[in-house]
Amino acid sequence: MILAAWSFTAWLPELAAVLGVFFVADLVYVIDHYFVHFNRDRYRQTHARHHRRYNGARGGQPQFDDFELSTYNSAGFGLLIAMSVMSLFTGNVGFVLGAALKWVHSLLFHLYQHGWWSDTAVRVKPPPRPRPSWGLASARYHAWHHSNPNDDRFTYAESWAGFDRILEMLHPWLVRFTADARKGRLHLLKQGQGRRP
Repeated sequence: MILAAWSFTAWLPELAAVLGVFFVADLVYVIDHYFVHFNRDRYRQTHARHHRRYNGARGGQPQFDDFELSTYNSAGFGLLIAMSVMSLFTGNVGFVLGAALKWVHSLLFHLYQHGWWSDTAVRVKPPPRPRPSWGLASARYHAWHHSNPNDDRFTYAESWAGFDRILEMLHPWLVRFTADARKGRLHLLKQGQGRRP
């Protein structure tokens, strides 16, 4: 019993690094997702295609297309390189393990979250509006985001829906820092809304 307790405490710094990297990477994803929805130009150039794709019928399309796979892998690789440097400087392997875990998690969670995608377009048969949860972001939660990106109930989160609840509270202050606010475009949307695909 004492040996088991010692072994666990010996790995606490690595475990803390894994969880810290995962949490921060997840937070960065949610904030970036929010900001892309309030940046009309960037949205049209990049993110709109993701919404159009998953709002249509699957029709034999692969779960990942080349653009999505490239985006997820570029972000995952960049995080892995940065955290490899952190691991080298600190001697804590948890940083690189956290980055690898987040990379794999993003790919697998994408497959899970888009599990609702079928030959019936989600706008034809939309999912029920999710409750304002503080739990995990389910596949239905994510499907709502694709069918209702303008809803004032935010569903930007990849993993923890609590990030969306915090964003909803911060939105009246945070929206002032978006590209659309700086360009005077917020009047085109109702307060609290995202972007239509």
